Amino acid sequence: MPKPQIPEEIAPDLADRLRARFGDFPLIQGWGLEIQKMAPGRAVVSIQATPRTTNPVGGIINGGIQASLADMASALALATAFNGAMPFATSDLSIRYLEPAQGAVEAEATVVRLSTRSAIISCELRVQGEIVALCTSHFAIKLKPEA
Repeated sequence: MPKPQIPEEIAPDLADRLRARFGDFPLIQGWGLEIQKMAPGRAVVSIQATPRTTNPVGGIINGGIQASLADMASALALATAFNGAMPFATSDLSIRYLEPAQGAVEAEATVVRLSTRSAIISCELRVQGEIVALCTSHFAIKLKPEA
């Protein structure tokens, strides 16, 4: 089984295909989630502060929502190695909240390590350019044997 690789370029329609795939995903409906940009081994995703994403007091985006956003950005960054396919699952995610996330949050994920069986992704969450959370995740990869 060949080792997956981050491509030098991604297909021009990859972001659009993934937007269509996740457009009706029930978990994120009402979050104002947008795939901002994608590049080889990278993805930038954002959400808006709405009543569905913020805590009842203070307008701060809920920590679980932030973790889900980091997970989504990380999966999208990794999907660039598989032309949008997702033969993987999150096996571990660690997030450190640094500041309250008040307002729109942008998550930028980068593939740090990729092997046949796993990947490590780092993700920074920002509000107006300020880092509000740092995330590291591990994905287990399950490739189908070549026939």
